[in-house]
Amino acid sequence: MTFAQLLETYFFSSGQGWNIVGLFVCLMLGGMGSAKALYISGNQAAGALSEKPELFGRLFVLMALPATQGLYGFVLCFLGMQQMGLSAGKTLSVPAGIALCFAFIFIGVVLYFSAVYQGKSAAAAINLTVKQPSKSGSALLFPALVETYALLAFVGGFLLLTFIQGSSIF
Repeated sequence: MTFAQLLETYFFSSGQGWNIVGLFVCLMLGGMGSAKALYISGNQAAGALSEKPELFGRLFVLMALPATQGLYGFVLCFLGMQQMGLSAGKTLSVPAGIALCFAFIFIGVVLYFSAVYQGKSAAAAINLTVKQPSKSGSALLFPALVETYALLAFVGGFLLLTFIQGSSIF
């Protein structure tokens, strides 16, 4: 299949190519955001553990929390491919494919930025926990609040999949 035939089949005659691009951009941005956030929180935790290794259990939760955005991107990508029937060979209209593409790109952007900001918030919570170990429970609240927006993006993506699948543009 030539490149022109590929474009015609998956982008101009069908929306499947658009859908795949949006899903994989969402997956990529969620993963990139989580990787960057884990780098931020992991560096902070490594420095803190060099001084107080007994805090490993408390700091591990704070350090690992920003990994969820990558997981959300992965689950949305999997659900998107499954719901849109990519494995069953179903067709998707071009408008629906473009709508899904942009929706998932926007969701991926939210996942990316919420992960990075959650990593920074987790780093601050790690500092609080090192200085006042008794405050580790309340320190968890700061990055957990940032998680709310990642969850909203994830639920929004799931609802968009359901809405677009059942709408007249599908």
